[in-house]
Amino acid sequence: MTPENNTAGNLPVQARGSRVPTKDFLLLHVTLFLYAVASVFAKAAGRNLAIRDLSPTLIFLVLETLTLGGYAVLWQQTLKRMPLTFAYSNKAVCTLWTCLFGLIFFGESLTLGKALGIVVVLAGVWLVVSEHE
Repeated sequence: MTPENNTAGNLPVQARGSRVPTKDFLLLHVTLFLYAVASVFAKAAGRNLAIRDLSPTLIFLVLETLTLGGYAVLWQQTLKRMPLTFAYSNKAVCTLWTCLFGLIFFGESLTLGKALGIVVVLAGVWLVVSEHE
């Protein structure tokens, strides 16, 4: 697999249909997991703000900001290593993580509609991922 040069800035890009290396795929999913974790901190901050408990609210807001900062740096590194369409299509996996986090941390329910929606989203991600192999 030889990188091609794009015309916008001579950055290396992968040829269409090329396989994304495993370490880059793992970086992508660690990055997306971190993005989903930020939603847990955001919801926790909102819950504490609703009951006017400011100390935990500020702690969760700081954790959310730090998490999103780490996510932003990792996302840029991820985008340097793989096609933009591949990275963004995998971002839908965050739906699974946020649903699981809602169940675990906030006692939310898993309805049949949510479960079917997650299956459809993951099937779509799989279709895009399999296209790149």
